Amino acid sequence: MDFLPRFVMSTRPPGDQIVELLVVGKDSVGALNKITSVMSDGKVNILSAHGQMDESREGFVHAFFCEFSEAKLTPDELVGRLRKLSFVTEVRLEPMKGLMFERFMFPVSSMSAGRVLSLGARAFVEMEDRLVEIFGTAGETMSYEQGKAYAESTMKALEKYRGSVGAEWDLRNIQDLFRAEGWGVAVVKEGPEGYEVSVKSPPSGGRADAPKGPGKFVVGMLVGMLGAHSRGHLAAGPVEYDAETDQHHFSVRKVKHG
Repeated sequence: MDFLPRFVMSTRPPGDQIVELLVVGKDSVGALNKITSVMSDGKVNILSAHGQMDESREGFVHAFFCEFSEAKLTPDELVGRLRKLSFVTEVRLEPMKGLMFERFMFPVSSMSAGRVLSLGARAFVEMEDRLVEIFGTAGETMSYEQGKAYAESTMKALEKYRGSVGAEWDLRNIQDLFRAEGWGVAVVKEGPEGYEVSVKSPPSGGRADAPKGPGKFVVGMLVGMLGAHSRGHLAAGPVEYDAETDQHHFSVRKVKHG
């Protein structure tokens, strides 16, 4: 199965007449259709959109980047028409001339409204590269152990949400969590001695001479996640790269603790 990239609506699309629009309202059947119909009737081009539930207001929030080069409405006229919709409680508008980033949404959050910091993959990988450059193999060990600790902390923080939706920390949910957070696409197969792991599209962009593939932090993170599934102590083997499938493989074995 192919997975499509998920874009966080933080940077504006290119164009000369771009406007960011925020619409807040009470949820009802057909609400989004009525909002977009106002735009299409006015020849306002929707370039990107993001919608979510707003639990604090018991309604919805929709954010749009719109383009007005062929519009029959001015931005202010669009706001006026949207405010006339009975279920709409708030409309905000920001012309994006001279601006780069969206203006209305903060912070990025995940399950259970957990704060997510937007950190570019290249910057993250370069932090690990610097650790290895300064401390050598000790830097690799630090990254690996921090990856495990991050995974354990993340899964602990999601425990209440996991229970509320009736989910288990099975391999499917572990793989989905790894992918949903943007670390890559992992396929994990369980065997009598542990797990065989394949990872595609891990974070990259560090040193030119750095080995291709997931860094020690990412490997440690998967080990930490799988530890929640096995309820045991695990350790990862070396990572091997298969150029034909563009995937990285490593084994995760059960180890005696003591």
